[in-house]
Amino acid sequence: MSSPRSRGASLSAARDAERVVVIGAGPGGLASALLLAANGVEVDVFERRSVVGGRTSTLEVEGFHFDLGPTFFLYPRVLEEIFAAAGARLSEEVELVRLDPQYRLLFEDGPQIDATPDLERMEEEVARISPEDARHLGRFMTENLAKLERLSPILQRPFEGWRDLLDPELFRGGPPPVRPWLSIDNYLKRFFKDPRVRLAFSFQSKYLGMSPYRCPELFSILSGI
Repeated sequence: MSSPRSRGASLSAARDAERVVVIGAGPGGLASALLLAANGVEVDVFERRSVVGGRTSTLEVEGFHFDLGPTFFLYPRVLEEIFAAAGARLSEEVELVRLDPQYRLLFEDGPQIDATPDLERMEEEVARISPEDARHLGRFMTENLAKLERLSPILQRPFEGWRDLLDPELFRGGPPPVRPWLSIDNYLKRFFKDPRVRLAFSFQSKYLGMSPYRCPELFSILSGI
């Protein structure tokens, strides 16, 4: 997770240049070019493929469309901040389509969960597998949304040395609400007993290339988003 604020130093250096070349028209390249151009720098973007998008591109074969990377976008706030830093509004430039349900989880013993951002409907989905666990979903979501709000400023800043870890701003409002000694799966046991429900709220760790049995519980915020 990053933001225009976390790229302040590199942007300041780039502003001194009259012209900048950006290699690659993926999400990172396009965001960098947008922010530089908004700050008065002449920018050239070079992309080896015939389309832009990088890892967010699609492939069409015989009328079928395949995502080459992400299949949906979880956190539009990042794009909103980038567009705002460039003096534009994301909603006026890009049409975002809300996915509901976002995806379907199928378990080998029969039940399924349709993941939805609607908390009441999500409780109903979880209740199809474990009514007891469904009663704890609200508490889980409340805790993780609060964790996300508290950690967002920390996750959006650069850490270029050990002194950055001692910045008093990091501890404003108290210590960060994380338990680094817990894995996501162990953390979820505080809320859900059924292993299938825990899997539904932990498989997102694969986005980081990690197992929920080893991934730090900090990243439970992914399912809260």
